[in-house]
Amino acid sequence: MVIQQRVVVVGAGPRGLSVVERLAAHSAAHGIRVHVDLVDPFPPGPGHVWRTDQSELFLMNTPSLFPTVIAADGALAVPALEPLRGVSFERWRRGVVAGEITPVSPLTDEQRDQLARLTPQGYPPRATYGRYLAWVFATLRENLPRTVELAVHRAEAVDAWVRTDGRHRYSVELAGGVVLPADAVVLALGHLDAHLRPSQKELVDGAAEHGLTYWPPTVPADAAWPDLPHGETVLVRGMGLNFCDALAQLTEGRGGRFTTDLDNPERLVYHPSGREPKIVAGSRRGTPYRAKPRLRGYYAASLQTRFFTVDAVRHVAASSPGELSFDRQLGPLIRKDAVWNYYVVLARTAPDAFLGDPRAFLDRLDEILTDRTDVNWARKSDALISDSVVPGRQLQQARLARPFEDVSFASHDEYAAAVVHYLDRDVHGSLQGEDDPVKMAIASLNAARSVLKCVLAEIGISDSSWVHELQREFEPFVEGLASGPPVLRIQQLAALTRAGIVRFLGPEPRFVVDRSEGYFVAASPWVEAAPVRSRWMIEAMSPSNDVHRNISPLLTHMHERGLVRAKLMETRDGASPETSTGLDVSRERPRGAHDDDAAAGSFVYRAVGDKDAVEPGIHVIGLQLSSVQWGVSIAAEAGAPAHLGARTIADADAIAREILGEPRARQ
Repeated sequence: MVIQQRVVVVGAGPRGLSVVERLAAHSAAHGIRVHVDLVDPFPPGPGHVWRTDQSELFLMNTPSLFPTVIAADGALAVPALEPLRGVSFERWRRGVVAGEITPVSPLTDEQRDQLARLTPQGYPPRATYGRYLAWVFATLRENLPRTVELAVHRAEAVDAWVRTDGRHRYSVELAGGVVLPADAVVLALGHLDAHLRPSQKELVDGAAEHGLTYWPPTVPADAAWPDLPHGETVLVRGMGLNFCDALAQLTEGRGGRFTTDLDNPERLVYHPSGREPKIVAGSRRGTPYRAKPRLRGYYAASLQTRFFTVDAVRHVAASSPGELSFDRQLGPLIRKDAVWNYYVVLARTAPDAFLGDPRAFLDRLDEILTDRTDVNWARKSDALISDSVVPGRQLQQARLARPFEDVSFASHDEYAAAVVHYLDRDVHGSLQGEDDPVKMAIASLNAARSVLKCVLAEIGISDSSWVHELQREFEPFVEGLASGPPVLRIQQLAALTRAGIVRFLGPEPRFVVDRSEGYFVAASPWVEAAPVRSRWMIEAMSPSNDVHRNISPLLTHMHERGLVRAKLMETRDGASPETSTGLDVSRERPRGAHDDDAAAGSFVYRAVGDKDAVEPGIHVIGLQLSSVQWGVSIAAEAGAPAHLGARTIADADAIAREILGEPRARQ
């Protein structure tokens, strides 16, 4: 008997799109009928973050060759439907340029030229990636098998509950009162708005009291950039990817231009329009994220990943009692790879950086790093490096992310000069690509992130290690190094600083409202200058991906009904668990999965609610899995194996397998 399944997928961005694509593929392969309700107030495919009506100045921080929502051929047991098979973003881009693929909406001449100029290594606008996602959805919808019914609801899901009657287990309520029945509900919620932190609430209250303008964290495409005044000082907190978006809107977006410096082709010169504000930026590091290196592929071809591999961690786990620790067992392997890649490149490109024979140094370093039994390898390698490498050319990993830690400056101009010099060196390293030792050490850390995602999902570490070592220490460290913008953005920032448009507060700045004067006030303890005052302040960051602080009516009501909860994670003292940013979920292999399956490393994640009850038909994918997965905001990697770079698609595949398998008995 063929069974009709009803599935409600909440969230129509990339993760929700992948779930629908996998449901359609499995339905076609096995002849199981399914009705899918796709719910999102934003357009299906692009969703909120990637919608196609946003500014073309907002760039992705991954190159064209990287992202996809369609798994590579052979990565999964059930391939995509024929029109979608193998169509990553880069394949779609080439198809559009060649006239083989027709976008959903006609492109302007400028957009078509931009696609033609874009290279596999180039960084596309986010709106362009949204056009790819829109095409994937439209193509999927046009080619659905007869076994699939798809209904799109441009509305917000506001509630869900377990039904007490009828043959379907769940009901999902939409804004406006429509109620959808479901046998399974997939939460692919993506970025959610969140309650402000206490310090942010104080800024909101102070702004209201004194007539100031404060922008809390928001998606850059939602911000009203024209509302910021020209010629006035605007305080900006955060120097990550959203900071790059803010700069683009407040400079090029207002008619400013960048040209190449004729005296130094690695530099740009900014020509202001006169409508720019005076931007004063601050962050804990005091510097922006490092620029990505220019490479032929996403990973450096010469990169050697020798120590931090999935097999190596499995070996460590098999020989270690209890749960793993990031600091004790994973971090050292990651550090070994970074050290090795740095000095291999240094020996190749700058042999004069060594006091002796670089080859002899590498041979001895190799002996130290490959000895698994030597617990003193770090001390021995540090001693070897100290004795063999010229001071100033040695790798200092802690300084990579915080170059001005514990350094004082007499003025903002002095600090700006130091930052510009740092930015210029970062640009030079990025343009050197695989010939820059620092960039290859960072590239090693970037490659480790893909392995780490797999290790944490399949093997795991202890809760206390996750909270204290991974989340609080390693994550912010590697984020500022490996998640940076294209080198163009750092060239532009350096040019804006030289032009006097941008200044920096310094490391560890504090932002408050001076209620006696009625201004925002910001200062860094490391820059000996008068605090900066302004009537405008913006948070250059997106809302926190934290289910405990989110303001989603759907999750709020599901929590009240006992269907979901945030995961509590044990801390080092064991006295007070810490609330995770993600939902509490169960983890099990998808129905029908085998060890030799292409997606053997994937899992089905079901919501856990009151009294530790696992809700059998509520599945979670994407950002709300941050309690059990790491790097959940990173897109699926084109051409990657399912258990590594394409894990988000493998998770969608596991959900489809489970939903379309043999029905479970009602509980």
